[in-house]
Amino acid sequence: MIKVAIVDDHQIVIDGLRLLLKSRKNIRITAEANSAEEMLRLLDAHPADVLLTDIMMPGMTGYELSLEIRKNKTSKIKILALSMSEDGALITKMIEEARVDGYIPKAAGSQELLKAIELLANGEKYFSEKITAQYDAYKKMQSENETFNLTARELEIINCIIQHLSNKAIAEKLFISERTVETHRKNIYRKTNTKGEAALIKFVKDHNIHS
Repeated sequence: MIKVAIVDDHQIVIDGLRLLLKSRKNIRITAEANSAEEMLRLLDAHPADVLLTDIMMPGMTGYELSLEIRKNKTSKIKILALSMSEDGALITKMIEEARVDGYIPKAAGSQELLKAIELLANGEKYFSEKITAQYDAYKKMQSENETFNLTARELEIINCIIQHLSNKAIAEKLFISERTVETHRKNIYRKTNTKGEAALIKFVKDHNIHS
């Protein structure tokens, strides 16, 4: 018997998951909550093998909930992120920092969800193809950014440049002086070996560089 806990700030999502999981004889729902804070309290009294958690929730997020659970060294619960977000940065944080055991989009089918739960309960990990692809793309982007040694501020300015913002507009947006923007531009062109906006925009596109 696999004991499952569910936390999502939308009750309709919990109701749908409960209806699906109740049809499985090897799964029993031991706890349900509409907030991460409530789920933390429930898990003390109602331990589970697998926790299904949304990520973007008011108050404590699914990311923060996962971090709290991981602080408990004796906890053997497996965490399956079930989220609308397929953002590479968030996925990377959930995998590398929150150390979730699985991640699937809410758009996934019921069979994929059941497969993920069973794999996690058996000590394995499961990440959907979409999630794995976004993770790999983000890690590649990170690696390339590090290769060119671009700072966080330079990446912000690059993002402004590809939107064709003037130095004045960039300065106002980032609360810095126009002279500072110009200095950053020169450093960016030097590091990327480009001359002018058009060449930089092509470089950013070719190397998949983002802020």
